[in-house]
Amino acid sequence: MAIGKVIHKYGSFFPDFDEIFYNLGYDGICFDEKSDIKLFLQIPNLKKTDILEYFEDHFLGSIFEDACEFNDLDCPLFYTEDENLKNSIKPNYNSEYVSIIGQLFLAGYIDFGITPRSEDKYTRTDYPTNLSYYKEDKYQAWIYFRDNFFYTNAFLKGYYDDILIYKGKEYTANTLPKLKKGETIHSTMHSAASWDMPRYWSGYNIWVTRTQKGTKYLREILEPRVYNKYKDLEIEIDDKGNILRWIGEINR
Repeated sequence: MAIGKVIHKYGSFFPDFDEIFYNLGYDGICFDEKSDIKLFLQIPNLKKTDILEYFEDHFLGSIFEDACEFNDLDCPLFYTEDENLKNSIKPNYNSEYVSIIGQLFLAGYIDFGITPRSEDKYTRTDYPTNLSYYKEDKYQAWIYFRDNFFYTNAFLKGYYDDILIYKGKEYTANTLPKLKKGETIHSTMHSAASWDMPRYWSGYNIWVTRTQKGTKYLREILEPRVYNKYKDLEIEIDDKGNILRWIGEINR
C-alpha cells in the first residue's frame, strides 16, 4: 500500500508507484491497465478538456528535440492493443489522441521526417524533406500523413506486416519462399522510405521531432499549467495497483 502524488514538479505522472508496477511485471515502456493513463482517467471529476490536455502533455513531452523514431515513443495501450477501439470508425480516445498530434503539427510544435540521419542526427531536424514541406500547405500534408500512417496502423507494423523485397518482388513473412544460401531480402519497414510510398511507412522509418517553438510552449506554458492543476492531488493504491482513494482535488 502506498500514497503518492499524481504529478511531481518535473512533470512525471504517478512516479511514486514505479516500484509497485515493476513488481507487477510492468516495465513502464508502454502504458497498461495499471499505469499512467489508466490511473489518470480515473481521477474524480475529470472533464474532456483535462483528458485532451493530458494527451497533449504526454505526446509533446515524450519527444526529443533531436528527434526519435516514432516506434520509440510511449503509445497508450488502448491504441496499440484494443482491437475494437483501434478499428472503430466512431470517435474515441484513439481519434482524440491523433487529433491532438495533428494540432501540434499544424501549430509548428512538432514535425515529422523521413530522411535518414547520420552524422548530423543530433544537431539537425529541419530538412527540406520534412512533412511540413511536403504538400502545398501543412493541412494537406497532415491529412495525407494521418490517413496513411495512423489510420492504416502503419506505425504499429511488426514482423508479419513487413513488406519484403526479394528478387524485385514483394512478399510477406508468410509468402516469402525459402532463401538459398547467400540470398538476401530487403525489409521495407526498416529501410529509408518516401512520402510518396506510404505502403512502406512504419514506426521505424518515420521520425518525429519537437521544434524549438514546441519546446518553448511545453516548458513555459503547458507543463506549468498541468503541474499547477494536479499538484495538490494524491492517490493511495494497494500492492496490486488497485486504487483505494483519492486525496485532495484538481485545482481549477
